[in-house]
Amino acid sequence: MRKKSEKSKKDVKMEITENPAFRAVDTSGVFGGLDPNDGRVIFFLDRIKPAMKNKPRGAMGLEKINRELQVEVHMSPPQFISVAKWMMNHAQRFQKRIKSGKIKDDAPKSSADSYIG
Repeated sequence: MRKKSEKSKKDVKMEITENPAFRAVDTSGVFGGLDPNDGRVIFFLDRIKPAMKNKPRGAMGLEKINRELQVEVHMSPPQFISVAKWMMNHAQRFQKRIKSGKIKDDAPKSSADSYIG
């Protein structure tokens, strides 16, 4: 029998708040890695900087690509592995929905792996 002062997991309430620095970011890719002490991921956004050309008038070329680092996230190795599994589970469920025809696969195909180990 449970004492009144004890709480079960059902009695614990979860409160979700946003840190004042919370923000949503767009990303082109991620790099990072895992070692025995730390797991980290750095999300980046690639921005294309055009170069204006005189001939033909109004033509543009590529001047440079600016890789803007958006946010760096550190976590323990077990948490890193847990997040990786969580992401893979979502990716696999999404792929199953595509194969079943429940959703259309119209996402652009990437020819490059954006992860840098």
